This record gives sequence, structure tokens and C-alpha cells, in this order.
Amino acid sequence: MRTKIILRMVVCCLAFTLLFAFTGAIAADIEAAKREGKVIFYTSTDSKTAERIGDMFTEKYGIDVEIYRTGTGGVISKIEMELRAGKVAVDVVQHSDPTTFEDWKARNLLHGYSPEGIDKFHEFAVDPDGYWVALRSNLSVIAYNPNLVAKEDIPRSWRDALDPKWKGRLLMSSPGYAGSTRMWAAEVVKRYGWDYFRQLAKNKPYIGKSHSGLRTLLIAGEYDVISPMNIYHVFQTVYKEPESPIAVSYPEEGVLFIAGPAGIFKNSPYPNAAELFMDFLCSEEVQKVFADRAYYPGRKGVLPLAMPRLVDLKLLIPDYEWIGAHKQELIEKFDEIMGGK
Repeated sequence: MRTKIILRMVVCCLAFTLLFAFTGAIAADIEAAKREGKVIFYTSTDSKTAERIGDMFTEKYGIDVEIYRTGTGGVISKIEMELRAGKVAVDVVQHSDPTTFEDWKARNLLHGYSPEGIDKFHEFAVDPDGYWVALRSNLSVIAYNPNLVAKEDIPRSWRDALDPKWKGRLLMSSPGYAGSTRMWAAEVVKRYGWDYFRQLAKNKPYIGKSHSGLRTLLIAGEYDVISPMNIYHVFQTVYKEPESPIAVSYPEEGVLFIAGPAGIFKNSPYPNAAELFMDFLCSEEVQKVFADRAYYPGRKGVLPLAMPRLVDLKLLIPDYEWIGAHKQELIEKFDEIMGGK
């Protein structure tokens, strides 16, 4: 009898020890993150959104956020260069090319982590293996200046950009810079072949980098159409300056659905701050920031204002396996045909 009582006491002590150890671990992560005092974030999210999120995190936890912001291609190139040099400087990375996250996962470069609140995300937004989360999504659409494009001339199909009437009046980004353009280019090649770009080249589109820069040129009336265009760049303007001459056309073939995953790199400089930052990025308050900035958040029940619901649109889902196998070809052949910058 005495032995049974002692065993029960031991079991109870162990249970309480484990309970307090687990409880302390949660608090310890936050405290450890605060001691690290910094997190490094590489992202293709637009600068204003990224900076706003960084400021919110610093205000809440007192931890500095160092942001490196460029297009998806630039984010990937920087990390691959760091990998070749043998030292990765990033903690949390986010961009618009899920195929690269799958490649990094296969190369055992990512730190598996399930952020707090991940159960509230759409299933499509969560890597089943726990290495990345699609914080927000984007759509590739066609944008035009309604002051310059008559109603009957509004492009209604991706193929409409091939019409000779648009010669010298088109804008687009490069698949080597913008992940969304890379996804779109892959869909076009699979659907229409490389002849699409040979015909498009005859219209001599201006090929820039940042979609925000292209947006400025369109609104200024220097060009008529951007194809393809990130939907959030259009609606960010509509929210702030509704009188601006920019509008959206949803191509009859469908709009490209482009996920924006984020994950933590293994052996990152500030691992505890990285996990805390991922928790923060998945929180309702940050997901609402993405919605306010015209992104489609990964979290359920958080919707952007005045934008079409995804269920009401014809969505084209990129063939990520095909893109992963043809990524370099897409960039190089596009540049060869189009003279990409």
C-alpha cells in the first residue's frame, strides 16, 4: 500500500513538473525572442505593408524587424547567394513562388514550425508537412486606364494583348523579377505555347520590374494597359485614391491564383524571434493588415474590402510541379524573346 502511494506521488510530481515545464516553455520562447532582440525578414510583400507589420511587431514585443524587400526573384537570388557563401542571414522569408519553398523543403533548408492560430487558416494555405504557410494570396489580372481605353476595347482575354492596336501601349513585369509574372508566364506557355510571347513581342511592351512602378506609368497616362497585373496594386490605389484612372478586367480564361508562402530558415540568426514573428504574421491582427492592403489573407473569415470573393471568380491554379521543372527556362526564354530587363 505504501509503495502504491509513493508511486502515485511520483507520478503526480512528474505530471506537475511537465506541466510547469511546458507552461514555462511558451513564456520562455517569448522571453528568449526578446533577449535576441531582432528578427530578419526577407519579403516580396509591398514595402508599406511590410513596414507596417514590422512596426506593429516592434511596438508589441520590443523586437526590431530588419526588412529586406524586393521582388520574388530578388528574394530568392539573395538567399541562394547566401547559401553558396555558406551563411544564410535571414530568419523569416516570404515571397510568391511556392515552388521554391518546396525546393528548399526538399533540400532540408527550412525549419518546421506550426504557428499559433494555424488551425484557423484555409487548408490550401498550409503546408501539410509544416514548413510554410501562405500568409496571403494574390491574383493576376489585367489593369487598364479607363481614360484611355474605350469600353469596347477593354481586354477581356489574355490573348487580347496580342492585338496590334496595343503596340507601344502595353506594360508588364519580368518573370525573372516578379513571382506572380512567372506563374502567369507558365500558364500562358502551357496554354498557348511560346508563340504567344513571339506575337506579344511585336507589340513592344515596356518590360519593367515593380508592379507599383508600372502602376504609376499607367495612372500617369503614359501607357494604356498592364497585362498581367497584381490585383492588390490596383485596389490599394482604389482604396486610397478612388478617382485614380485605373480599373480591372478579369480575363475570360480565368485569373491566376498566386499564393504567398512564408517560412523559417534552419539555423537562422534569431530562431526564437523567428518563431514569434511567424506567430504574429498568422495572427488575426496581421491578417487584417493584409486584407486592408488588398491581399487575400490565408486566415479564414478575414476578407479584403470591395474585392471579388474567390468563389465568385474563375481561378487558374498554377502547375507548381511543372513550374519547378521549367523555372529557369521560363526566365531565360522570356528574356530571349521579349528582351526582359
